[in-house]
Amino acid sequence: MHKMSPLRYGKKGCLVKRADSLILPLVKELGVEDGVRLAEMKKNWDDLFNEPLVSHMSPFMLSGGEVILNVDSPVWLQELNFLKEDIIKKLRHYGVRSVRFRLGRVSTGIKSGIRSQSTTRRELKDKSLTAKELSYIEETVSQINDDALRETARKAIQKALISGRIRQ
Repeated sequence: MHKMSPLRYGKKGCLVKRADSLILPLVKELGVEDGVRLAEMKKNWDDLFNEPLVSHMSPFMLSGGEVILNVDSPVWLQELNFLKEDIIKKLRHYGVRSVRFRLGRVSTGIKSGIRSQSTTRRELKDKSLTAKELSYIEETVSQINDDALRETARKAIQKALISGRIRQ
């Protein structure tokens, strides 16, 4: 059997070093350690928490061991305050020592990766509205006298219906 070189074993004194031993000091020196941890946290978010939590909160910022989580509604903000200690335990691996919640936009990921905004917009554009939904839009905006305002309202309602934010 072929004898392996000490370089392949990564023995002490060899020329080859693990990449993380070279990169970690650089990341710390550049002051981007929190940003790297936040990116890793976002990447693994769907695996860290189960539904419905992942649908109602997402990491926004990490600084000095404190993570700020965006929450999509005041009701969930209140609920998540009760789960604060459990959330901190799950995020300890990322250097999190405290959690702060704030109302904000929650970015939702998909198990196979984060959906890009351009993909989302393209999917929304391709989705067509039913005759009932189009009728609802026209009935709603027909009361508006100003042409520009009517068109803006029409587009806003179409977008809300397509994205599922409002249901008829």
